[in-house]
Amino acid sequence: MTPSMEHIEKGTQGMMQAYEELNAFSKAFGEATMQSAAAMTKGWDELARAGSGIVQESMARMMNAGKTIGAAKNPREAMDMQAEFMKDCFDCWVAGTGKLSEISARVTQEVIDPVAQHANAAMSKMMIKARAA
Repeated sequence: MTPSMEHIEKGTQGMMQAYEELNAFSKAFGEATMQSAAAMTKGWDELARAGSGIVQESMARMMNAGKTIGAAKNPREAMDMQAEFMKDCFDCWVAGTGKLSEISARVTQEVIDPVAQHANAAMSKMMIKARAA
């Protein structure tokens, strides 16, 4: 039994449609990955700037503390100033690491979102096709 031209034509149309869908899926995935890469690059830049700012601020505080402690009138006053400086440094670093954590969490979400949205859209299309079949 030979297949009719109608069957061959339907098969060819089905293959072409599948190819077009795969091509569209690949293009959308490429765009999603590029968006993720751009978000990651921007995020790393922001993290680097924030980290550098924390280090610069710490260095400035250290220089000021050195001058202040150097001008102490007695060892007890110098020890008190040193203790205050250490508390200030700790508070500064805690605030700085909190800021870095916030940036990291936001950037992670921005990197994941485009690919997750693409995957969700692809799964939705597959579910619709499966129901229709």
